[in-house]
Formats: sequence, C-alpha cells, structure tokens
Amino acid sequence: MNKLLFFTFLFAFTATVSAQKVPSSKDLKKDALESVSKEKPNIDDQVKEALMKDEGLQKETIDYLKSNPETAKSLANMATENKGSNSGLMKSILVDKDLSAAAIDFITKNPKLLNKAMKLVGM
Repeated sequence: MNKLLFFTFLFAFTATVSAQKVPSSKDLKKDALESVSKEKPNIDDQVKEALMKDEGLQKETIDYLKSNPETAKSLANMATENKGSNSGLMKSILVDKDLSAAAIDFITKNPKLLNKAMKLVGM
C-alpha cells in the first residue's frame, strides 16, 4: 500500500511540474521593458532624447507616423514646412503635442525600439 501511495504521489508531482509553462526569453524581455516603462515617469523624456540622437530611430518613427491615418496629414503638413533633414522634422514632431505622443507611444509599445532607445540614453 505504501508503494502505491508513493508512486501516486510521484506521478502527481511530475505531472504538476511538467504542466507549468516556462516563459521564453522574448516574453521575459518584453515584460521587463514594460515594467521599466511603467516604473520610470520620465520615460517620455528619455525617448525624446533618444529620438534626437539616432537617425535610424527617427526614420522608423517618421515612417510609422506617415503610415498612421491619425497622424499622416499633420506630418505631411509639417514635412512641407520643414523641407529639412529627419532631425529637423523630428524636432518639429516633438514640439507638437499629438505627434509627440504618437511617436513616444510607438516607441514604448515596441520592445525592440524601446530597448534601442534606452541604450542610446545609457539605461
């Protein structure tokens, strides 16, 4: 009887352990970046700083704003007025409240870009 009880316990224990899902490293990175963005109230300032430093980040953000129906018209008007580099256009975007919010939201919701931005500002 003791052997049967022991094997039943062993079977139940192994079934419980094997049924648990181990999160992937990709999920862990995403969760970590989300928690960083929630814990840091000045994440917006850090993202803005990163956007001013990196041309690749600027290009990806501008491309997103061009393709987003809510921001495309404002960005087109701003681009016509600016006629300059991505850096000049990015300065104008970051001054505009709605475009700035859309750009920061795009960066913070994309773990790859948020990670890149945080590396640029030394985090």
